[in-house]
Amino acid sequence: MKNNVKNKLTIVLLVLCAGVFLVSAGVLLDYFLKQHKAERDFDELRDIVYSNVREDADGMLSSDEFSDLRSAYRALQESNANFIGWLRIYDTDVNYPVMQTVSNPEYYLHRDFSGNYTGSGTLFASEISDVERPSDVVIIYGHRMKDGSMFGTFNKFMDPEYCEKHRYIRFDTLMERRSYEILSVFRTAVDTGLDDEFKYYNYSDFADQEAVDGFLREIKNKEFFDTGVTAERGDEFIILSTCEYSQENGRLVIVGKRIPTANAPVFPVP
Repeated sequence: MKNNVKNKLTIVLLVLCAGVFLVSAGVLLDYFLKQHKAERDFDELRDIVYSNVREDADGMLSSDEFSDLRSAYRALQESNANFIGWLRIYDTDVNYPVMQTVSNPEYYLHRDFSGNYTGSGTLFASEISDVERPSDVVIIYGHRMKDGSMFGTFNKFMDPEYCEKHRYIRFDTLMERRSYEILSVFRTAVDTGLDDEFKYYNYSDFADQEAVDGFLREIKNKEFFDTGVTAERGDEFIILSTCEYSQENGRLVIVGKRIPTANAPVFPVP
């Protein structure tokens, strides 16, 4: 009798375990299928952006070709008014549209370009960043996805050799092409409640020299290594921010200093 009860309990437990396994497997499969679809959708957007861009004899994209890109960007904005630009770090997986919703800043945290749910979300600019003018600091957020999408490869920038090889950031808006050189890579924590927390996410325009000095001092104090790039008041910056998991509420941050258009690097067409 006891053996029968024991056997029945064992069978019930096995069935429950199998059920849990199947449900978990189904959830994971659904997650990966959605992620795969999200990347396919972004591939379609990349095709729209680059399909009409001409190459020169060396396969390089010259500044004269920006008119072709701008036409593609306008087409994307016509399909979604929240589209404000395109972010690319050449020879990496960072090659995405950037969105902005000032009244609902984190709208694209878990939404794709079309507004459908996706775990990876879409890159989005801070509500305090003026992309058109632009403000002294433009902040762009993105998830650090395990499959390497969005800002998923940012941990590689903690290696100075990798950072040196991929030191240029391009952020195109509908108005102009902007290039940046990586000034600093660091990690920090947010929402700590501490008085000395570096609130890089609050920067937009510098009020005075003291504000610039404080900003530059913080990013240099926290950086993993010296990039050799210097900055001063009057420079413009881009901040790329993603999650970092060595500490609670950790953030991995890349700061780029804008390069004058005449000195900007030229990227090959994908």
